[in-house]
Amino acid sequence: MRYLMTICLVLASCLAAQGQPIAASYRLDADTHINIQEGFDVELLYEVPRSQGSWVSMAFDPKGRLIVSDQDDKGVFRVTLPSASDRGSEIHVESLHGFPYEPVDWGERKVGGALGFLYAFDSLYMSTMKGFYRCQDTDGDDQYDRFTLIKRLTMGWEHSAHHIVLSEDGKAIYLVSGNYGRLPDGVDTRLPRVWGKDVLIEAMPDAMGHATSVRAPGGWICRISPDGGQWTLIGSGFRNCVDMAINPEGELFTFDSDLEFDIGCPWYRPTRICHVTSGSEFGWRNGTAKWPEYFADSVGPVLNVGPGSPTGMSFADHSCFPKAYQDKLFVCDWTFGTIYVVDLIEDGSSYRATKREFLSGSPLNIAAMRFGPDGNMYFIVGGRNTASKLYRVRPTNPDKPGQAAPHVKNQSLRDLRHSLERYHGDHNAGQVAIDKAWPYLGDDDRRIRYAARIAIENQSVDLWRDRVLNETQPRRAIYGVIALARLGDRSLGDAVFRKLLTIDFEKLPQDDRLAYLRATSLCLIRMDRPTDASASAMIAQLDRFYPGDNTALNTELCRVMSYLNAPTVVAKTIELMKETHTQAVRYDTEMLKRHEYGQAILASMANSPNAQNIEYAYLLRQVKTGWTLESRKYYFGWLKDSLTKSGGKSYIGHVRAIREDAIQHLSPEEARAVDWLIGEVAVVDLDKLPRPKGPGQAWTQDSVMALFKQPLHGRSYENGERMFSAGKCVACHRIKGRGGYAGPDLGSLGNRFAIQDIVTSILEPSKTISDQYQASQVTLNDGKVYYGKVIYRNEHELALVTSAFDPSRVEKIPAGDVKKVEPSAVSMMPPGLIYTMNADELKDLMAYLISGGNPDHQVFHDK
Repeated sequence: MRYLMTICLVLASCLAAQGQPIAASYRLDADTHINIQEGFDVELLYEVPRSQGSWVSMAFDPKGRLIVSDQDDKGVFRVTLPSASDRGSEIHVESLHGFPYEPVDWGERKVGGALGFLYAFDSLYMSTMKGFYRCQDTDGDDQYDRFTLIKRLTMGWEHSAHHIVLSEDGKAIYLVSGNYGRLPDGVDTRLPRVWGKDVLIEAMPDAMGHATSVRAPGGWICRISPDGGQWTLIGSGFRNCVDMAINPEGELFTFDSDLEFDIGCPWYRPTRICHVTSGSEFGWRNGTAKWPEYFADSVGPVLNVGPGSPTGMSFADHSCFPKAYQDKLFVCDWTFGTIYVVDLIEDGSSYRATKREFLSGSPLNIAAMRFGPDGNMYFIVGGRNTASKLYRVRPTNPDKPGQAAPHVKNQSLRDLRHSLERYHGDHNAGQVAIDKAWPYLGDDDRRIRYAARIAIENQSVDLWRDRVLNETQPRRAIYGVIALARLGDRSLGDAVFRKLLTIDFEKLPQDDRLAYLRATSLCLIRMDRPTDASASAMIAQLDRFYPGDNTALNTELCRVMSYLNAPTVVAKTIELMKETHTQAVRYDTEMLKRHEYGQAILASMANSPNAQNIEYAYLLRQVKTGWTLESRKYYFGWLKDSLTKSGGKSYIGHVRAIREDAIQHLSPEEARAVDWLIGEVAVVDLDKLPRPKGPGQAWTQDSVMALFKQPLHGRSYENGERMFSAGKCVACHRIKGRGGYAGPDLGSLGNRFAIQDIVTSILEPSKTISDQYQASQVTLNDGKVYYGKVIYRNEHELALVTSAFDPSRVEKIPAGDVKKVEPSAVSMMPPGLIYTMNADELKDLMAYLISGGNPDHQVFHDK
């Protein structure tokens, strides 16, 4: 492999855990234009022709061949790889026939390809959006001829079931699914089926309408027997994990996604590496209900990675990578075209982690990755009809597999955790399980406490109810209360509340204080409201500790006291808001420039909202007592100022929703006193947008592409920006922080897509529609049909944004009037928005889009 240059990059510490700087040396590969760590070679093996689609899943068969699938309708392929030692050998790709294909209409696409493969137990297992299959070759002719549907799955678009891996003991397989792929019927579970939102203050739906109908447990991982007859839920509470990996110690990990819409909000959860222990709950809920990672009835991540779209992951213990890499986890990001190398460090019975970039490119939308039988890394790029390629990564100085030393320092703690986990899902262990687990409710290790609680929760409440109420050790009492709040009878509410009041909050360490407040919240959520006397006693117990010097603790104190309408909570929180400083987000700016999703984050970094104060404003919005005219003015004035800040697509909508809910809780007198602060926020006025000079024409793909036979040079930045407004792009899309939120940010469009793809999206917007922007067709009982974006749906009503240009135009329909809601194959973006432009105006617009609003881009310079 030839290299035009060698460059050294120092990666920003903001992307590493604990904030420690990690320096790494990289070189730019001249053939692939991929930055990769020194000591490795990356090779483009195959450019997938359009006739074979856009590949998104991969697995190796026993002969070392790759099985891959197009996301849409081109089918399944088998790839015989060229030898790594013989550069002259050729790749061979053959189409495999007979595989189940159940497509769904997705805009103008037919989507139904395999999303995950695994070869195990003399079978090829396959997941699709609609089913989980076992594929077999019954006559030995090297062709699959038997396709058995093991289980029907809920179609979840790109949040469906995904990859499959062999279990740590080699006796079963694991399947992971995103949150739209509901947990199927006939599944046993290691944690009790008592899922709920479990948030104390009423949650708000996502302001862009994302996942409004998706309920707990969210995304899930199941262990499945080889014959598919036994399914057991292992972990849940994910957003959209795509893959899993098992380390040499037999511990399971996954890589969960973020919702970039939430950037700037306190409930934003970055992509995260999760250690999936038995019965684990990771707290994804829709809208504002996402759990913070410190909630005691959940297990947090081992590493928050940052923004992105997680895809493939694998440990390198069976690779031929150098020994120093063989205990590392490699994880892939589709959005920002990056593979990270993750270093796991033992932390009690679990792990913590750091990361650094291994390789990156733009565009490099990595869809899947595996280490092959030869020990090399293979990855494919593709998805959403983008150009697909197959790459191989080889070390320049390979090592024998299995050289890395296993993590053994804390094996005894993991063994202890495993001894408790054996009772998960076993409802007959009874007193034996309770006696074994009870002491460990007070353990110093979070995962051991969690495993102990789940072991107890799997037994009859009658066997341990009184033990909770009589427990004298504070930590065991707190975690016992959490279990009882989740499983006990509602009528126990006041008794459990009074139990909490016997615990001296002042003597608790910080983690136990957080757990105490979570236990209090769960009692208030799940059980009958305590007596006024008990509620007043709790307010008195907590009031003197609020505010403190810890943000998480202040948040939870504010949450509980707001719910209880504590007399001092408003005054104290307003003063706290005045003192709280904005904590600007910090991410790798060069990475963010690789994709349009990064533009909202860059804008937020430059104009950061105060996320913690948004949390306080959110918690105070329904408090009825303790307000003064001055505190109301400060509160609404602060919210109004927050509307000038930058965040993800849902940020402005969330701030508006907080304001609107707070306004609904004002008395008429209070509303009149602050009416100048609660006016409506203007949207883009289409009538004031400039108009093209024209003359226009009915542009087609061919006629537009004829304008771009030669590279763009010497175009007008000013006129391109003007056409961005004249074509109404600005009403729905943003570039450099300017524009609407209804559609994707286009700031890095030119880094991701060719001109032809951009033209197709403008002329045929329904051809490819992201599920995040898909509209719905709502049919009423009387036959009337509405079209638009569902922003929320509950037992009372359905709310629909009916205009792509005006997200404030909301149609509210009574729930009882709705007959059905179906995904629409028609984009909310209308076609023909460039028809009024002449050729020069269209060229300037394209130059502006490609440049991402950068006036110094080469398209605006002469040759």
